[in-house]
Amino acid sequence: MKWEFLREEEFEGAIERSGGLCVMTLGCLEKHGQHLPVGTDSLKGDRIVELAAERADVVMFPTTMWLGDVSSAHIFENPSKTKKHGFIGMNPQTMLNVLEELCDEIARNGFTKILICASHGGNSSLLGLFTRSQLYKKRDYIVMSCKAYDFADQLDPKNVLEAAKKDPEYFSMLTEEDLKTLERFAQTGTGGGHADFKETALLYGTHPDLVAPDRFDAESGISTNRLTFPPQYGISTYASWIANVPNVFSGYAPIGCTPTIGEAYLKLSVDRLAEIFTYLKNNDDCVDVIREIKETQ
Repeated sequence: MKWEFLREEEFEGAIERSGGLCVMTLGCLEKHGQHLPVGTDSLKGDRIVELAAERADVVMFPTTMWLGDVSSAHIFENPSKTKKHGFIGMNPQTMLNVLEELCDEIARNGFTKILICASHGGNSSLLGLFTRSQLYKKRDYIVMSCKAYDFADQLDPKNVLEAAKKDPEYFSMLTEEDLKTLERFAQTGTGGGHADFKETALLYGTHPDLVAPDRFDAESGISTNRLTFPPQYGISTYASWIANVPNVFSGYAPIGCTPTIGEAYLKLSVDRLAEIFTYLKNNDDCVDVIREIKETQ
């Protein structure tokens, strides 16, 4: 059920049918190499969440495509110097305020469980802080987050290939050439995690007309390694992403990726997310617990 398609008098029934669960996608607008559009994260996540919400019969909040953590759009507070177009970024505090007001409004409408589905890697830290900060105020609802796809590396080419071999009927859309492509990437890896084979496959599965295969290798997705630290030290900084991935494309050129591979990736993603939605739809313990915690504070 899509929030914006419901009439006012339908909300009470929709809330009951959904078990009080409202789900929403959090993506972003940013460059994805030269072969995918700037709306890639929001577009693929939105479609996956929509299909999973339909299957689980829960309410989906309208996607706010421009809301997402894209810190690289404001490199060192000098955005006029960046030559990358299509980015929409904002102050992290603004994003936290917008998310809080959105969740308050969703809850005011009668929902007690809100699940934000991250469709952009840069949102992970933001959502971690946001869901944690919800404990600073007394609320009658709970905010949770999860990925919109690729749970436990589910979409790694190696895992998809193994799954296809175990259940060829389920993956009947895959051609022999598709299997060879998956085999190749299973051996080499995708080489990154942004605009790479996985993301290209997911956009093929959700919006195939927006993928530009003739641009797969227009720019390099190989890290420059300008700012790296010894892995054993566990040091991290977002500046590494800006320094090491200047083309905003991290991975090997997804040559061989096809719409049929995209169908398989979409199917796996929707299946898992619908399972999560159904679980939360039928689970009121999380709301009871958060209310108990608030009563004791």
